[in-house]
Amino acid sequence: MPKSKVLLCEDEYIVALDLQLLIEEFGFEVIGPFASVSNAMREIGDTRPDMAVLDVSLKDGEVYPLADRLQEMGVGLVVHSGHVNDHEIKARYPQAECCLKPVHTSRLKAALQQAAPLADC
Repeated sequence: MPKSKVLLCEDEYIVALDLQLLIEEFGFEVIGPFASVSNAMREIGDTRPDMAVLDVSLKDGEVYPLADRLQEMGVGLVVHSGHVNDHEIKARYPQAECCLKPVHTSRLKAALQQAAPLADC
């Protein structure tokens, strides 16, 4: 059975690497990481992820245009940020999971499972 694909958007290199390793350890395939909205937008033109882990603030601005597009595509969203406001995120993306930095491993895994309940975790 193919692994579920997780788009990873994080502009802090060490955090991105740590998240990538964790997500792969959970049994998912990672697309990225991407430090900018523009690079991630280009990627989703070619590759459709099953889920996305998104930092709110990336190198070229806030992630919301990308999150809007991913939501339209039916991609499960996990917002992972030090700037996240659960109420604001839930108002804009009702199905999204929110994780504050620094996230605990078990919380990230649970958020990914909620974002894609049929994923092989």
